[in-house]
Amino acid sequence: MRKDSSIVHDDARQPVQEHDGWLRFEAGCRTVGFWVLLVILAAGIGGLFSSGIFSSTHATSARQGVTVEYERFGRLTSDMYVKAIARSEPGGGFTLTLGGDLMQRYEIRTLQPQPLRALSQGNTLILEFPAAGGPGEHSVWIGLQPLKPGTSHNAITVNKNETVTFSQFIYP
Repeated sequence: MRKDSSIVHDDARQPVQEHDGWLRFEAGCRTVGFWVLLVILAAGIGGLFSSGIFSSTHATSARQGVTVEYERFGRLTSDMYVKAIARSEPGGGFTLTLGGDLMQRYEIRTLQPQPLRALSQGNTLILEFPAAGGPGEHSVWIGLQPLKPGTSHNAITVNKNETVTFSQFIYP
C-alpha cells in the first residue's frame, strides 16, 4: 500500500488551465454589466420608463388659458393620469375638448369631476362642465389606460379657443 494517497502529485500538471486574457475579459464584462444595470436602475427610479422625475411635465397654451400636467412616458396597460387646468371667467362654465390621439390610443378609465354633458364627434370628446363658484380656475383629472405602444400626439382645448398639445411615449 502507498503512503501518499493524494490525487495530485508533485509532477502533475494543474487540472484547469487559466488564461489571463480571458480572466481580464470576464472581469471587464462584469464591470461593464454592473454599470449598465446601475444606469438602468437609476433611469427607472428617475421615471424614464414611467412616472417619476424625468417623466412628469406640463404644457401650457400660448395665452395660458389651459395647462396640462402629464407623464411623458407610460407603459401599455398601466394607468396614467392627466390633469387639465382650465382658466375661464369666474362663475362661468367651461368646455373641455379631448382630441388628437387621445380617443384612439387610450381608454378613459376615470373622469373627475363628472361633466354635465359629454358629446363625441369623430375622434374628439367634448365635455361640458357647469359653472362653479370661486375663482375661474378649474381642474379636471382624467385617468387613462394606453391601448397601443408608441408615440401619441394629444390635444386638449378649452372653450374651443385655446389648445395645448403634448406627446407621450408608451412602452410595450
